[in-house]
Amino acid sequence: MAEVETNRDLYCFIAELVKQRPECTGTLQSYLENLRRLCHNLRAREAVSPAEFAELLRAAFAPEPGASEAGPTATSGYVVWEKRIGEQIRDLDEMRRSGTLDNEYRYFGVDAPRGGRWYNFDPCTYLECAAAGTFGGWQDGDDTGRSYVPGPVAVLDASGAITSMGPRDIDDPVVALAQITWEMFVDFLDAGQWYE
Repeated sequence: MAEVETNRDLYCFIAELVKQRPECTGTLQSYLENLRRLCHNLRAREAVSPAEFAELLRAAFAPEPGASEAGPTATSGYVVWEKRIGEQIRDLDEMRRSGTLDNEYRYFGVDAPRGGRWYNFDPCTYLECAAAGTFGGWQDGDDTGRSYVPGPVAVLDASGAITSMGPRDIDDPVVALAQITWEMFVDFLDAGQWYE
């Protein structure tokens, strides 16, 4: 099992996972279906360790065959997560059937037939953006294609007011990840869809 204890560890794990798949074959829809199947057996848990989370992300690229187990009732966090991943799978299926995924400019953002905005359409881009958008951990110089945007960006100051600053001046600390809750996992799914 991967040793993942911080947001930086998780980002590096995903960056390496993505590097191992330079072609990133397979559809995002299939990847998410695999991930949902793997997580079904964890539905009675409130959270997973960061290392377990990382292994789920790896295993969804090539899941072991087998059926989901019947068992304990799902936690409320899992129910919300199951609904969200189901919506994403449905969006991707509808976009595939409508031809939206054939649009060569889709990575600039397209709307699913039911209205959700999407920017990431393959498992590798989705995972990297999900990690950066949810947990941070990216550092300048990482070999992931991510870079600072030119010019100032909008940020919230300590009082909650919107201000601007240079992206290199934004503090992105390395923080310990004690556990990954289903609520955090929903945020991860959302960032995978729309974070750039």
